[in-house]
Amino acid sequence: MQILVPDPRASYRNILHAFYQIVRYEGIHMTVRGISATVYGAGPAHALYYSSYEKMKALLTRTDHSNHVAHGILRLFCSVI
Repeated sequence: MQILVPDPRASYRNILHAFYQIVRYEGIHMTVRGISATVYGAGPAHALYYSSYEKMKALLTRTDHSNHVAHGILRLFCSVI
């Protein structure tokens, strides 16, 4: 959004002023538009990431809970999922 060409009529002094202007002219719903798509996408993704990480951690570190190599492999594996 930072590289988009803003509306020439939009002259914001700071972020609070911009928020005030958006709420004043477009309504409060425009400030949170699109957040549901983020929540619906990120929620299940994070749940899958942490559940698979914890399960694999339990499998790989049954005897040695300070195995740093196993933790590194788990981070790499879970980031690919």
